[in-house]
Amino acid sequence: MKIKEYYFPDNLYYMLREPGHIWLEVLDNIIKIGVDDYVSKKAGEIEFVRIMPIGKRVKKNQIVGTYESGKWIGQIKAPIAGKIVLKNDKLVNNPSLINSDPYGDGWILKIETENIVEQIEEDEEIVKSGEKLEHYIRWRIRQE
Repeated sequence: MKIKEYYFPDNLYYMLREPGHIWLEVLDNIIKIGVDDYVSKKAGEIEFVRIMPIGKRVKKNQIVGTYESGKWIGQIKAPIAGKIVLKNDKLVNNPSLINSDPYGDGWILKIETENIVEQIEEDEEIVKSGEKLEHYIRWRIRQE
């Protein structure tokens, strides 16, 4: 799905809850998380990423990390409860992967949990690409 100059792959979920702009990919009992194309372009070049340690249990909506550019500090909130099982080590030396490949090499972390699909489907602020996502992104663009 394309909204203006921003791209949102159809196979991912997107968190609309503020600060928003988090995408999720379901991989069995793990979700992979990153920031969407809108933030990767609006934030400027990402210079630093900080993530909680592997093994840390997190609650839904808990801040699990931050990403920073010269003009932006963004929060990464856990879309669901679980345990951090992997961090993208490539971001330590190359945080701008978030800018150049937000849905590929720029992923941020993985959280393991149970009943992922059920948790996502019960949350009205986590959506697939479509009308709700488009409405949210167009609202964000109007806020600029």
